[in-house]
Amino acid sequence: MKISLNWIKKYVFPLNIDENEISKILSDIGLTVKGIHNMDNDFVLDLEITPNRTDAMSHYGIARDLYAVLKFRGYKVNLLKPEINKQIINFGNKSHIQICIKIHKKCIRYSGILISKIKIEPSPYWLISILESIGIKSVNNIIDTIHFVMYELGQPIHIFDMDQIEDGKIIIKNAEKNTYFQSSDKKIIKLDEEDLVIYDTVKPLSIAGIINNVKSNIHIKSKNIFIGSACFDPIIIRNIRKKHCIKTEMSHFFEKDIDPNQTVYTLQRVAFLIKEIIKNKIICSDIIDFYPNPISFYKIKLRYSKILNVIGRKISIKKIKKILSLLEILIHFENDKHLLISIPSYRTDVQREIDVIEEILRIYGIHKIPIYNKTKIYTLPKVFYKTEYEIQKILFEQLVSYGFQEIISSTMINEEEYSSLLNSFFYRKKIKVINPVNQSYKFMRSSLLFSMINCIEYNYKNNRIDSNIKFFELGKIYFQQNNKFLEKTYLGIAISKKEKTKSKNYYFLYLKGIIEQIFQKSGIFNYVQTLSKHPLLENGVTILYNQKNLVELGKFKKNILKKNEIFYAEIDWKYLVSLIQKQKMIYIPFSKYPTSKRDLSILVDKSISFEKINQLIKKKENHIIKKIKIYDLYEGINFPNSKKSYTVSFLFESQKETLTDKIINNSMKEIELFLKKQLKAEIREK
Repeated sequence: MKISLNWIKKYVFPLNIDENEISKILSDIGLTVKGIHNMDNDFVLDLEITPNRTDAMSHYGIARDLYAVLKFRGYKVNLLKPEINKQIINFGNKSHIQICIKIHKKCIRYSGILISKIKIEPSPYWLISILESIGIKSVNNIIDTIHFVMYELGQPIHIFDMDQIEDGKIIIKNAEKNTYFQSSDKKIIKLDEEDLVIYDTVKPLSIAGIINNVKSNIHIKSKNIFIGSACFDPIIIRNIRKKHCIKTEMSHFFEKDIDPNQTVYTLQRVAFLIKEIIKNKIICSDIIDFYPNPISFYKIKLRYSKILNVIGRKISIKKIKKILSLLEILIHFENDKHLLISIPSYRTDVQREIDVIEEILRIYGIHKIPIYNKTKIYTLPKVFYKTEYEIQKILFEQLVSYGFQEIISSTMINEEEYSSLLNSFFYRKKIKVINPVNQSYKFMRSSLLFSMINCIEYNYKNNRIDSNIKFFELGKIYFQQNNKFLEKTYLGIAISKKEKTKSKNYYFLYLKGIIEQIFQKSGIFNYVQTLSKHPLLENGVTILYNQKNLVELGKFKKNILKKNEIFYAEIDWKYLVSLIQKQKMIYIPFSKYPTSKRDLSILVDKSISFEKINQLIKKKENHIIKKIKIYDLYEGINFPNSKKSYTVSFLFESQKETLTDKIINNSMKEIELFLKKQLKAEIREK
């Protein structure tokens, strides 16, 4: 979200602090500044607002938070609320507009005002420049005023040409059957009966205030306008926006939990500014307000003991009360143990005691809380203990928690034609039992995979399981190599696909994710992946650690299985256990600075795997890259047959400072140049 510093200075004054210090202060209180841009004697801050902070999605909302923290830190600043001089506006003219709400659950509040004798013309320079600073193009004095107030207060507003409203009626209801709607961009939208629509007596005027019918828009000759300010159910708005692919300034605000107690004040502000901008005498009607069930303020019991327990440091009662006052939180009752407080309606995200404590800590300053040299941390239970039994127990519990079932199968198998192929690939021979109990089972198994297949097919055949099958087995395999009889222990994990998914790679990636979770819990990180050459698995992956095979993973080839698709992973158990037993616990403190993400799309030769890209970037030792992962892979239309495109996602984080756009952009340029040099990669525009 873009915020103009000159605009902020209209509400917080005197603001004699440079843009870098303001950026740091805002980041300290959770309003992360991603970048600062110099534009025509103004500085524009690019803020990252979390979805729950709808109160901060406006200039006045940011100013309100900035004022609170500056005042608490001792700065001599004042907060000026946007002006609405009712005497200048001259309300009192009776409105002949009638508002009818037919679906109260979807419409929390609806307010409207009729303004007559307007004159549509270009906006004054101050209005054009301040909107352009945040990327909003000027249209005319009325539309620009609407945009200004929306980005000033964070309240969505819609506007109609009053002379196009049949019978002077505004009706809010569900869409009528087989209704077609033509928007300003000439897009035809077929409405369904669940859509929230603003009608007059004949036609739809707007879809929930987020997009207008082309016939209801104001134009150069409009003289009388109706301005509406509403609070609708945000879930309804979000569903409509996604369903009809609508993206407007109004939808951006409407689909958040906005403050319904602000609709009337917003209309007063709009009317005041229009009166100031249009010099002739406009006529404003009384504001019509429909608010059947006013929301009640959240009342919360705030305990001093809880504040101490959560923050870990005693904050004086005087400072706590000062912070609450600056945040416009009212105190109704107090004693030596707790406060009874009520939350302003614009803070829709503050509903619990812990939320209030977070607000206190935000303004007090998390940097003031000391970090002790010794910290008690709780590790994953027993995962670094050394006995094989304990390791087995923990990893088995992990697999069971993912929905897998353990099986135990016979070590004796029938002769399989694919068993010979497998043994020849690994340069080993099968072992035949001289005096078997059953002549049908006279060979020792040389892999867990055949007994896994038999178990899966048996369960499907006998209708024991009717959905996807998830099995695992820890067992030994037996083979002859270099005239020696050998046995090895493997952990086999299999998923048999029966349910359909949109992605053909879903179960492969799911199983690979399970393996990675096992590694993460075991403390194994620096592994390498290569394409598997396993004779029975297609599109498989071999995972190596210290250049030694640890896991074979893939999908059974179609010529082996005719009916079911089975995805299989085989882990060298003894090697895994030995790696876990060698692991040392290392504590790395969490960074207190925010992470930033960047994506890079590159076109490379088809033979280059993502793992090669991953390992190359890791060798470059860029200390602020925390994680690298593939976001998208594409090959086909619009690309040469010898090329493929990767979109790689980079997560940046520093232990020392908040990373600026300049630092991250420089790092990305280094990566681009490096990949161009090493892989002859072409950088693609996303």
